[in-house]
Amino acid sequence: MANSFKLVRCEWKHYAVLAELGATTFYESFAADNTEEDMQAYIGKTYAPEQIKKNLKKPDIAYFIIYNDKDAMGYIKTIDQHQEIEKLNGKSIELEKIYLRKESHGTGMAKILMQAAIDEAISKNATNLFLGVWKENNRALAFYKKCGFEIFHSRQFQLGNRLCEDFLLKLAF
Repeated sequence: MANSFKLVRCEWKHYAVLAELGATTFYESFAADNTEEDMQAYIGKTYAPEQIKKNLKKPDIAYFIIYNDKDAMGYIKTIDQHQEIEKLNGKSIELEKIYLRKESHGTGMAKILMQAAIDEAISKNATNLFLGVWKENNRALAFYKKCGFEIFHSRQFQLGNRLCEDFLLKLAF
């Protein structure tokens, strides 16, 4: 039996679902590699319902949620970058977040979310879609490379008190 998924562009009414989904999927992805204190500091700031509400009001931010037959299983967040991104030419859209609940890994939902990010970037006349990924996240790196992304730079990422090193990857159109 084929899986059926529904992709939804988020509106303000989705803020609570996004806050829960973001906090849960981030925790599932990184709790084993970080202290509880660092995880809670990051989650409390990034996925607070009030922060999600603010983000949903910004015209340069877009969220999409993917649902299975009953539940929200993953999401993406894109940001229309207005500043010049080092080492990228042309207009860039950042895929700032792409997360799935662990039970959704291997279902094809990640490909649907990635295509939504690509479509969003193209619809905004971007020449690049880029993202940051923790350099030790081998599963994500393999997925992004399979989607055609290439490493072009690195940056630091603050997670609570921990400073992490991220690779920056791009997909040029």
